[in-house]
This record gives sequence, structure tokens and C-alpha cells, in this order.
Amino acid sequence: MAGVVLRRGGALWRAVLSSPPLTLNGWVAFNLPRTVTALGESLLLGLVAVHAYLLITRPDLPAYFVIYSAALVLCCVIAAGAMVFELEPVLPQGGWYFGSTVCMTFLVMYLVTRFAGLPGLVGLTGRWDLAPGTFAMAFAAGFIAVHTTVLSGINVAYPQHQQWLD
Repeated sequence: MAGVVLRRGGALWRAVLSSPPLTLNGWVAFNLPRTVTALGESLLLGLVAVHAYLLITRPDLPAYFVIYSAALVLCCVIAAGAMVFELEPVLPQGGWYFGSTVCMTFLVMYLVTRFAGLPGLVGLTGRWDLAPGTFAMAFAAGFIAVHTTVLSGINVAYPQHQQWLD
């Protein structure tokens, strides 16, 4: 039973990613694997920079937020590092998926914490006008968008190389 659910879920996922609107009907494709990978890494490192900025400039943060930020920074650095090293073919692909998971987790946590108050950060409840949060959301959403273009075939990520002929 579980195998059937996984197969159908995988087939649905592939159908969504290969849909004409998401693939731009095959008319647009970019063969810039190092550039796309560098863009993905830059977005992850931008998320790291925002959290490092918060940790440096706000010494009065609660301990749980410091631990959360440190874990997020570590996960982003691991994902960015895995995207570069081609020790095994699975490692860069795993880095992209891990980065997307980290960014999606960050986005969900960020949105939930804006609606629910957190101890020690009550002043942030309902506040959407903070520049670091907006930048962090943009970096995370941008990484997920770039990874989606890689999965849909519009972009190619390192170390895969396409030899498209016109």
C-alpha cells in the first residue's frame, strides 16, 4: 500500500514539474550550470548573512532563537557546500533538496511566528515591516524558485551538463 502511495505521489510530482506552464512549454532553457549553482549558493548564503547580522546586532535575543539561528546557519552552509562538491553524483542533488527543505522550513516557521507570539519576541508578533525578515524571506523563496526551475528543466545545475543543440 505504501509503495502505491509513493509511486502515485512521485508520478504526480513529476507531472507538476513537467507541466507546460512550469517548463515554459520547452521554449526557454538555460545551460549555465555553474551560474545557476552559484545563484543558489548566494541565496543560501544570503539567508546565513541575515541571521548572522541578527545574532551580531541583537545581543538580547532569547537562547532558543540563538540556537534556532545557529542551526539554520549550519544547515544552509552544509547545503551550499554539498551543492559544490562532486565527490559523488548524489551529493550536489542532495544539497539542492536539503537547501529547499531548509528554506521551506524557515518560511513556515517565519510565517507561523508572525501569527503566534513567542516568549521573548512578543514585539515581533504581527510585524511584517522588519527588513531582516523581508530579506530572509526573499532569499528563502528565491532559492526555492531557482530549485524549481532546475527540477522543471529550465535551468541546469552543476555538475550536470546538457548539450542542447539548436
